[in-house]
Amino acid sequence: MPAPAAVQPPPVRLGATAPDGIAASIFALVERGVERRPAIALQVRGEVELRFLEDLSPVRLAFAEQEVVVEDGAAQSPDLVIAGRLPHIVALTTAPLLGGVPNPASRRGRAALARVANGRVKISGDRALGRRLLRVMAL
Repeated sequence: MPAPAAVQPPPVRLGATAPDGIAASIFALVERGVERRPAIALQVRGEVELRFLEDLSPVRLAFAEQEVVVEDGAAQSPDLVIAGRLPHIVALTTAPLLGGVPNPASRRGRAALARVANGRVKISGDRALGRRLLRVMAL
């Protein structure tokens, strides 16, 4: 019996960039996650906006059936908005996950959850999309 075909990840494309933007860095993180977890990436649908308290352009992530686009600039109508300082948002991607959220049994997971609980990172919109996004972007 032949082996099942490997899941093909959607292509990830870098869109518009801005002089004060970090889309290229986020692109690398998303591209790596999509390649490592293609089945999860195929389940992610929607538009996400990352907003930073630092003087940085927001980053728009658009997950569609045919491709994923990462670019600097605000989203038109985001399904999910994650806002906070850049290091606090990045901490969400480095925390071990349990069910798509930072694992409270680990020190880094508790620290990431505390940043959300105390308002340092604000998440609004589709929480299920947020859990899938974290699973894709997890380091």
